[in-house]
Amino acid sequence: MFKRSLHTTTKTLARKQQVNLTIKPPIAPTAKNLKVSDDHPLWQFFHNKKFLRKYDELDTVGRPWSIPELRRKNFNDLHSIWYACLRERNSLAREVQVLSAEAIQPDRNFMEQSDKIRETMWRIRHVLSERYHQQENARVEESQIEEFQTEFQQYYLEAGKEEESDIQESLKRFQYAIFGISEYISENTVDKKFISGLKYIANLKLQRYAPTSDLGVVTDVGEAFILFHAESTEKDIQEQIETIKGFRSQGISVARDEEIDHIKAYLAQLQ
Repeated sequence: MFKRSLHTTTKTLARKQQVNLTIKPPIAPTAKNLKVSDDHPLWQFFHNKKFLRKYDELDTVGRPWSIPELRRKNFNDLHSIWYACLRERNSLAREVQVLSAEAIQPDRNFMEQSDKIRETMWRIRHVLSERYHQQENARVEESQIEEFQTEFQQYYLEAGKEEESDIQESLKRFQYAIFGISEYISENTVDKKFISGLKYIANLKLQRYAPTSDLGVVTDVGEAFILFHAESTEKDIQEQIETIKGFRSQGISVARDEEIDHIKAYLAQLQ
């Protein structure tokens, strides 16, 4: 009697507690259902956080950077350009993959844009390779520097006018190898070696283009910078000599302990 009563009571309670459930259709997965933080790293694979750009949003007018343009950039600029290209190529690769899943052939506009960016990246590597080999070739043993300077000075001063373009190119390589003076302003580090190079090159140009000048040996870094920066012609060097004489008559000079700061300021103005 006790078992039957318990069994009946259990069924009755179960019927009273039964709830009617309505089955709803499943929620289809979509980007709208997801919440992603604005600084999520994967956004770097989306151009302006768009799933797929329209054709008119692609930069079809632009061209790859040329090698001469990239040669004028310092290392930090090349680094920035490289990673900007890398991010854009990643975005394009994702978009091409999306299009490949929906069509037999990926859209040529996206592929051509990726090829242009790849061309820029290849040229950046080419420029960096050039600089590496130049730096390796420019290394000179300390014991050979004096001999090398003597040989170059003789060549520079005795070269004929028909060799003018050659000696100017040689001068650029010489000043970089011995004194670390680059033709690209932003790549220079102004230190004692750099200052010595300015004075050496200034006096070298003075001997070649104004050998009869009564200016004497230039020791002031301000005067040296004027001659160093002057065009390598007799006319321009003579004009700068007159400028220096004017400074001397006014007592204008740069103190030795201010040379580095002075040249840094000059280079900043040129940039």
